[in-house]
Amino acid sequence: MKKNGAWLLKIGQLRAVLRRFFVVLLFVCAGMFFLLGKVNSPMVDKIDKAMISVTGPVMSVIEFPARIIHRIYTYFYDISHIYADNKILRAENHQLMVLQNKVRTLEVENQLLERLLNYVPPLEASFISAKIIAESGDNFTHMILVYIGDENVKRGQIVLGDESVIGRIDSVSGHYAKVILVTDINSKIPVVVERTRVRGILSGNNTAFPQMIFVRSNADVQEGDVIVTSGVGGMFPAGLPIGFVSSNKGGVISVETMADISRIEYVRIVDYGLTLDELPDSSTEVP
Repeated sequence: MKKNGAWLLKIGQLRAVLRRFFVVLLFVCAGMFFLLGKVNSPMVDKIDKAMISVTGPVMSVIEFPARIIHRIYTYFYDISHIYADNKILRAENHQLMVLQNKVRTLEVENQLLERLLNYVPPLEASFISAKIIAESGDNFTHMILVYIGDENVKRGQIVLGDESVIGRIDSVSGHYAKVILVTDINSKIPVVVERTRVRGILSGNNTAFPQMIFVRSNADVQEGDVIVTSGVGGMFPAGLPIGFVSSNKGGVISVETMADISRIEYVRIVDYGLTLDELPDSSTEVP
């Protein structure tokens, strides 16, 4: 064991000596090459050219993989940056799409409000605009619920769509009002044919086409005739447009409303100063 330890010690000392020798040799060789580079001698030039001719191809071979690795690294580096930029662009594009949808929604609402503003009520009337928040179009009722906020809305006031009557206020509760549509089975409006002044009652039937009833069988009522309110009974002012005669078959006169009630989003509630407290209460209350 002692012999092995002694040998290992000697080998370690030998390695240390050799390391110092090679370091000194390296510095000496470097100094010699430096001095040879300063000497203008044909022999030195030949040796320099020979070394260049030998090391040139070797360096080219060594440099080729380095260039390939550099190109591969640059390629993947660019891809990573492109991916990051694409991710940012997708997020920005999503935000732009959201903003675009909001702008389109505002444009549609603005157009609807502008169409409402095209109607000019009489001087003695006042009005507010309200947004539809719910509707009921089943086999029993045709009503809508509108948000009125703090506005002073009363039962019986007229409700207009784009340019025509679509119903009246049935009841008010807090910030909301329920509108009974002209298509509701409980809706009965005195009307007149604008062309011939034939009178009747526009009665809802819970379909999209209310009927004009109590009209003489020989009355001059044709398809396309405009139906307006007659003002009889004091429920509605005279002359408000409601719809057109869509058919007159066997005395059954169907009317198509001017306003597409199924697509209306905003309504106008007009106060003509009429007192309709004598109207019977509705059986349905606003939630």
